[in-house]
This record gives sequence, structure tokens and C-alpha cells, in this order.
Amino acid sequence: MRRDGHDEQGAAGYRHARLQGILFEELSALLRDDVSDPTLNGVRITSVVLSVDYRNARVHFAAPQVSDAAVDRAGLERGLARATPFLRARLAEGLDLKRIPELRFVFDGAVPPQAEEESREGRSPCSE
Repeated sequence: MRRDGHDEQGAAGYRHARLQGILFEELSALLRDDVSDPTLNGVRITSVVLSVDYRNARVHFAAPQVSDAAVDRAGLERGLARATPFLRARLAEGLDLKRIPELRFVFDGAVPPQAEEESREGRSPCSE
């Protein structure tokens, strides 16, 4: 704790959480609006975990479940790997940061079609 009563760790924690939120919003918007890869249609960012040094970001994503068959996880990961340079370049344009974090995508699972429709309508699956 500094002499003036402000906690440096608290301020750094706030900045860290705020930057995670900004990255989440920006990546969600970019995937929704700007990425044209058809294999990534419907992919949703579920969370972003930023490293303490701001150099790496673990981006958790979910994909729509088309049928009872499992989602082609490897195809999604290849599509996101192809889109990563584009996403980082767009983040660099939109954010005022010295260094844009490296993005690593982690598959969270498939989203049932009903939950996907409800999330587009602004309702959560449990809000009845």
C-alpha cells in the first residue's frame, strides 16, 4: 500500500479486468461482424482471460450445435488460427495499447440451437 492510501494492486486489478472486458467485447464484435470465414459462423466468445503481463490472452469460445453430431472442433480451431492475424490487426487499430496480446483460442463446447436463438434475442436460457 502506498503512503497516500491507494492500493496499487487494486488499481492494477481494475485495469486488468477492464482490459479483459474490452477484449471480450471487441473480439465478439469482430467475429460477429467482420470475419467472413463460413466455418466460423455462429462462433461465440464466452470469456477472455488475460495474462498478468498483458502479453497473452486465452479466448474461450463456443460453437452452435448444428445437430446431434459433435461440432467439428478441429475445423473451428483451424479457422480461428487463420483469423488470428486479422483479429490482432483489428484490435491494434481499435485499442490504444503498446502491445496487442497473443490470442490462444480454447474450445468451451457446443451451444444448443435453442440457447443460441435465446441469446440473440437477449434472453438467457434460465430467465423464465
